[in-house]
Amino acid sequence: MGDNDPGAIKKEMARMAFFLYKMVFMAALSNFRILLKNAEAVGVGAVRLAAIARQSARDSTQTERRLGKYALVYSLQGRCSYWDEQNGGRILEAGDLLFLFPEIAHRYGAEPGDQWDEFFIVFDGPVFDLWREKGLLDPRNPVISLHPVPFWSSRLEACLEVGGATGKLATLRRVCALQSLLTDILSIQAPSGSKPGTPPWMDRACALLEDITHSSASLDTLARTLGLSTETFRKKFVAAMGTSPGRYRTKKTMDRACSLLLETRLSGKEIASQLGFSDEFHFSRRFKEISGLSPSEFRRCLIPPTR
Repeated sequence: MGDNDPGAIKKEMARMAFFLYKMVFMAALSNFRILLKNAEAVGVGAVRLAAIARQSARDSTQTERRLGKYALVYSLQGRCSYWDEQNGGRILEAGDLLFLFPEIAHRYGAEPGDQWDEFFIVFDGPVFDLWREKGLLDPRNPVISLHPVPFWSSRLEACLEVGGATGKLATLRRVCALQSLLTDILSIQAPSGSKPGTPPWMDRACALLEDITHSSASLDTLARTLGLSTETFRKKFVAAMGTSPGRYRTKKTMDRACSLLLETRLSGKEIASQLGFSDEFHFSRRFKEISGLSPSEFRRCLIPPTR
């Protein structure tokens, strides 16, 4: 059956309408905030639904289901029990990102006596099937830890923004933004220490990249400090840690920035200085490139104003 078969298109539209109806009905019955509803697709795929939900064990039925689509479920607060037919059960905590796959039966819900908040995005399409085919989305490893939570929740929400675009252009922008976010998520998933068999200098390399006093040092300088050429350092670091030295340094710097914005009253200028940026403008621009929000917007969204 071809992509332009009217019968197939009509059937898919009816299935999506029913899917969205179920989700909206759930929203009426539970503590749901729908951020996006979009049944329109382009050739490569679509972001179908996004919402923030809060549930307690009393509200959670943990009914086994097959979603028929992909989803990201980010745990914002509390604890959740999760099970799928391929990997068995485990507990999810704040900061855990769960990937759901179309045909894999699963169930999840708040732990007894606990409240659990989630941010989820439902998506589908050939481009995401390709991610899976190439092993980038792996149902054998459905859970990734992402911290700090405020930073990554803001990144998830930012990828839904389309700058005023509508219709298929808005859909395409969201698909591209989601792929960019997935790239960032997967590129930083490296163990905190070296893998078995990696060179003994790897821990020192990570420490140097995380050290504020070396934040202005070029990769050439760090490589020489480790007794390596720049290209050898970059290739071996990527092989061992799953991400480039530059991305690793940026991720650690942004983690610290989020913590300082949330946990202190330091000004943007003071945070920029602590993190080794040349000035507040450079820090603010880089922070917005990564998170989608300026530091002041990030702080306002996540810290309630004092009276």
